[in-house]
Amino acid sequence: MRVLILGGDGYLGWATAMHFSALGHEVAVVDNYLRRALCSELDREPLIAAPDLGARAQLWQAASGLRIEVRIGDVTDFQFLSEVFRAFEPEAAVHYAEQPSAPYSMMGHGPAARTLSNNLTATLNVVYAIREAAPDCHLVKLGTMGEYGTPDIDIEEGYLEVAHNGRKHTFLYPKTPGSLYHL
Repeated sequence: MRVLILGGDGYLGWATAMHFSALGHEVAVVDNYLRRALCSELDREPLIAAPDLGARAQLWQAASGLRIEVRIGDVTDFQFLSEVFRAFEPEAAVHYAEQPSAPYSMMGHGPAARTLSNNLTATLNVVYAIREAAPDCHLVKLGTMGEYGTPDIDIEEGYLEVAHNGRKHTFLYPKTPGSLYHL
């Protein structure tokens, strides 16, 4: 299977790429090094220093004999992302290409706007790239559970029946948007 890992420079992205590669899948990673740039702007060091993706791919190939294709570019650039999808023709895509730091997003208006713009545009572009270039591609999208807060109850997943004010409705929970806007 051809597996595309978006956000391949991240802690999860690179490990996922190596895992799928070790299982015998054809793997490509995409990243624009945003996390590295934000660390540099804030004069912060990453938890684990790592070589760039090109060097990692070479080290992986030397150690395993397996190849991971590297594409450096921004998932928020729809033209770039569409070209990646058309050229690689993924059968599955794992979308980690989001700015991963809640504390960064709360530093002020600029970081909050940058986070929202990056994360929402990236996901929108992934959905449209799949629709236009690889409609049979499976998508795994991982994000935060922070939207649910920290309730002291299990967060249900699936179909949930709710009774309120004498009415009942069964709906998909936790998300049942009526449109992309509402999602």
